[in-house]
Amino acid sequence: MHSYFKKGLILAAFVGIFGAGSGIHAKAAELPVQTGNPAVNADGLLRQVQKTEDQASSIIIEETEKNGEFVVREQNGKYEDTGFVNISSDYIYVRSATSDDSDWTGKLYPGNAVTLKGPVGEWTAVQSGNITGFIRSEYLMDAGQAQQKVRQMEAEALKNGTEVTFSYGETKEEEAARLQAEAEQRAREEAERKQAQRQAVVDYACQFIGNPYVWGGTSLTNGADCSGFVQSVYAHFGVSLPRTSSAQRSAGYEVSYSEVQPGDIICYNGHVGIYVGDGQIVNAQDPAHGIGISSATYTSILTVRRIF
Repeated sequence: MHSYFKKGLILAAFVGIFGAGSGIHAKAAELPVQTGNPAVNADGLLRQVQKTEDQASSIIIEETEKNGEFVVREQNGKYEDTGFVNISSDYIYVRSATSDDSDWTGKLYPGNAVTLKGPVGEWTAVQSGNITGFIRSEYLMDAGQAQQKVRQMEAEALKNGTEVTFSYGETKEEEAARLQAEAEQRAREEAERKQAQRQAVVDYACQFIGNPYVWGGTSLTNGADCSGFVQSVYAHFGVSLPRTSSAQRSAGYEVSYSEVQPGDIICYNGHVGIYVGDGQIVNAQDPAHGIGISSATYTSILTVRRIF
């Protein structure tokens, strides 16, 4: 039960029970005077007190319903002052003051848990994780929905042998850090994906080592010249490259030789090959050597082009 309501409700209940002319004093006056076994008398009194306490509990619950709380009603304060965000949009702002024009301190997402820090009105003071501020009360689940959500979470946790865990909003700073981390992760994944693509190009090209060189040819099995070999290898990966070695100098984008990676194209005056690593290229060399491995620096490099 919400602590901001609870104290007043309990006090109201006990005033009604213990106040003059009603409640337990009236009940106690009606108790019959019993004789005989003291234990029997004590049991009767305990039952009467328990009945009175049950009545008090029902009064508190009834009054809580009338206040229209947004918090989970749970015994022993287990989820005291806990509520949940109920929105159809992607998120809402937590404001620094009770105004839509005030600065925002963080964001709450659907289903996030919040702790209610003040009375419920048009706006409610909340805390969620490291966020503190105000949100409109209309964005909170009502007590019944909140109770049902917790019961579902408890059932799921029991089924999986885990603890009930809530999700919380994030501050401006936490969001910025998360977005930065996500961007860096995407960049790493993209770099790894491209590296794998380039390595796949090398592995595919090297399958044709030993096949013949044919001037003007583009066949990886029956014969290709240097640019035909590079063009046909990359065509296998869905990349359309120019036909001649001079035109291939404009393919992709330029990187320095110090940055060269397997799969990059290395262009020379009148020749081109695919870098395989360790300072070597796979290329269609000439009629005498066919398709084979050469030193990447066998002659002056004009440009290194990265396709992936």
